[in-house]
Parts: sequence; structure tokens; C-alpha cells
Amino acid sequence: MANAIESAFVGAYLSTFLYGAYIVIAYHCSLVMYHRYKTKQLHMYLLGTHVTLFLLINLRCMTTIIRTLYGITHQEPDGTINLHPLWSSWSLVENSAWVLTILVADAFLIYRTFIVWMNRCTVVFVPLLLFAADAGTGIYLLVILAKSTTMLHRQLNANRYFGIMTLVVNIVCTALISYRIWTVRRKVSGTRLGADPLTGVIALVVESAAVYTVLLICLIIALGLGSFIYYVLFDMQAAVVGIVFSMIIIRVSQGQGHGDSTGAAASSGAIRWQGSADVTNPPGEETCTNLEVRLETLHNDDVEAPHADLKTSNGTDHESAVLATCKP
Repeated sequence: MANAIESAFVGAYLSTFLYGAYIVIAYHCSLVMYHRYKTKQLHMYLLGTHVTLFLLINLRCMTTIIRTLYGITHQEPDGTINLHPLWSSWSLVENSAWVLTILVADAFLIYRTFIVWMNRCTVVFVPLLLFAADAGTGIYLLVILAKSTTMLHRQLNANRYFGIMTLVVNIVCTALISYRIWTVRRKVSGTRLGADPLTGVIALVVESAAVYTVLLICLIIALGLGSFIYYVLFDMQAAVVGIVFSMIIIRVSQGQGHGDSTGAAASSGAIRWQGSADVTNPPGEETCTNLEVRLETLHNDDVEAPHADLKTSNGTDHESAVLATCKP
């Protein structure tokens, strides 16, 4: 039991560093959102996800810190530290915020999968079913933890079910997003100027939330082995979720997301087409302009302006830019 308490303290200590990093990134994300609001290009789903995650992660991390400090300053007469049982009010608030944070992040990842695959409902059908099962296991876990009479093995099983379903959702969505980005980049790799492979890899890792998926794998392994490292990773999870998904929101809002239409020309990942007088486009092959337009409209829903006149202006400017760069 001492190792479990020590692991909980180590996890709370490390989570404060990640929490501080998240606050900085969340502040930058808020500035980006405010800029898009000033330019009347604010996407409400991105804003809603950012605000919801900010509130839940702050609640989760602050509760963890306060609960840990309270345990240190209110020791039992025999010197033991009481971090409160799992069915206490402290634990229920902390775990409820944790479960909701995971579900909001999973929902956003499914949304990104839907956008990257050009709004194909068939692609996200399986992830949506998995998300429903994920939400069900999360609710079941909270119900189990709220009962003081629940046996330890039932708590562990409920935690394991929720962790596995969350991992499956993230693996499926990460694989779909990564495959889509990789195939599109591979298809146009021969027609880009100054393509940086490292930049492409970093963009793929960030946009697919691969770091979060790796953390989930480590959590499941630690839980399966009964290692006390699980408590450390558990306390770090909420802050990692905030960092990973805030970075995705920033990239999309700045027009650097895969297939973004309004900001791609200015972003570091923008596609530059190499024109040549002897380039031919046989029938049946995708032309430079068609491929550019298709790539740059993958995420129209992420950055689409609310006014029709602004949309028309952006579309006209983008079409002119494509024609100019593809012109021999």
C-alpha cells in the first residue's frame, strides 16, 4: 500500500509540470481562437472542445493537487497518509472529470477522422460504435467506484474495460488519420518543392494524436501487470490529453491542419506545385489543379468562414493561386 501511495504522490508531482505546460498551450490556443473570432472565422466546435477540455482538465488537475496536499497536511495519528477512498467525494469529482475528459477527447478525434476522410460517414461508423461502448464502460466505471461495497477485482475490471475501449477507439482513429495523411502525402510527394520529411512526420504524429495513443498503451500494460507505475501515468493522463488536443486545435485554427483551405498557402506544410512546360496530364490521371483542390478542401468544415462573401473571396483567391503555381 505504501508503494501505491508513493506512486500517487509521484504522479501528482509530475502532473503539475504537465499541467503547467498545458496552461501555457491552452493560453496560446485561446489567443488563436480569439484571432479567428476577430476575423469572423471562428469554428464553434473547436471552441467548444477547447473550453470543455480546459474546464474539465483544470477541475481534474486542481482536485488531484488539493487532495494530495490535504493528505500531507492531515496525517493520521499513526503517521499514515489518507488520500480518501475511491467512493469519497474527492475521488468521485476527480474521476468524473477524468472520464469526461477522455470522452470529449475521443469524440474530437472521431470528428477529425470524419473531416480528414472528406466527411465520409462510412469511415466513422465503426469508431462511433466503439465510442458508444467507450461511454458505456466509462459510466459503468463511475457507478462501480461510487459504491463502497464494491470488491477490488470489480473495480479493476471496470477500469480495465474502460481503458481497453478508449485504447481501441484511439488506435482505430489514429490509424485512419495517419493512413489518410500518409497516402495523400505519398501521392503528391513528387510534385512538391522543398518537401521536408521530418516536418511531415511531426505533422502526422501531432494530427493523429499518436502520443496520446502511446500513453494509453502504457497505461493498459501497467494496469495488466499490476504495476504501481499505473498510478503515475493515471495522474498524468488528463494533462497529456490537454496538450495533445490543444496542439491539434491550434494547427487546425491556424490553417496548418491536413487539407486546410484558408491557411494552407501560408503554413509551413503548404503544398507548392512545380510547373513544367513538358508535363502532361493523360486522361484518367489526376491533374495538378484537381489534386490541389481536393487536398486543400479536406478540412473545409474546420475553417470555413460563416459569411458567403468571405467564402467566395477565399475560393477565388485559392483557385487563382493554384492556377498560377501549376502554370507552365
